[in-house]
Amino acid sequence: MKTLSPPPFTRNQGFTLAEIMVVVLIVGATLVTSVLSLTNSMGQAAHTRDIKIARELGLLKLGQFSSALYSEDIEDHMAGDFSEQDYEQFQWEVVLGDEAFDEAEEDGKGNFNNWDTSDQDDEDEPTEKPYQEVRVKVTFPGPKESHNEIILEKRVTWSFLYGEGEETDGGI
Repeated sequence: MKTLSPPPFTRNQGFTLAEIMVVVLIVGATLVTSVLSLTNSMGQAAHTRDIKIARELGLLKLGQFSSALYSEDIEDHMAGDFSEQDYEQFQWEVVLGDEAFDEAEEDGKGNFNNWDTSDQDDEDEPTEKPYQEVRVKVTFPGPKESHNEIILEKRVTWSFLYGEGEETDGGI
């Protein structure tokens, strides 16, 4: 009876050092790329979350102005933060009418303004508006290269903004 014996040792068994180094290089490059992509995605997700929170806080502030919550001490330009809502790092700034925000940035992004009527020729006398334009700018922390502010606009009737029976400059 014949017994099976192991094959004799040959040099062709296993991988060479060069093959192992190539595999380690490929796996290492894949891991580095994956970690960088994951880090970038987490940063983008955090920025998107901040934009969503800023939008919600801006809508809250617009609602507060629309409901005459600030009618007692309303000014053409007001600012503050959202510490009452536990978002101290989010700042708000409100301007009424044609006022401009502090430190207005020219970002060159060509933002479109729905309310801009400067290109229309109004030869008639200006009519009194039954509303006031309210703009809220919410700024939040983030990387300097990203856009860390959101601006919301709303037209609010005088009575809702200043309260019932309040006489104003352009008063209705």
